[in-house]
Amino acid sequence: MKNQYGTCNPFEICRQEDIPIEYVDINCPLAETVFLHDHPIILLSGELAESRERYFVCAHELAHVELHNGLQGYYAQNSINRAKTECEANRFAAELCKQLYEEEYGECPDCFDCLHRMYGVNQTMMDYL
Repeated sequence: MKNQYGTCNPFEICRQEDIPIEYVDINCPLAETVFLHDHPIILLSGELAESRERYFVCAHELAHVELHNGLQGYYAQNSINRAKTECEANRFAAELCKQLYEEEYGECPDCFDCLHRMYGVNQTMMDYL
């Protein structure tokens, strides 16, 4: 993504792609992507506004836009399809956050905890990186 957008920051990528991000009063899930006239809008929980976790969550939603655009019916069809798309979005988000760390610090993170502390990457993603 860095080659295409010049950054791995999911908020900047959304800005460049003209994908609005709005903080709203939702808790579970922490985010959702909705489509208005076929244009995605990422809704993040207001609880994330000051949290480092907003990077991972935004990257996760960006993954749905980039990887699953037009697959909303597939996603809702059954729990197996939903689990598959969620897993793909989590992997995309974890990798994007890893690349963001490298972009910001000029080196690979020396431990998974760095990604968790800096960007809220979920501990379950440790096996994917």
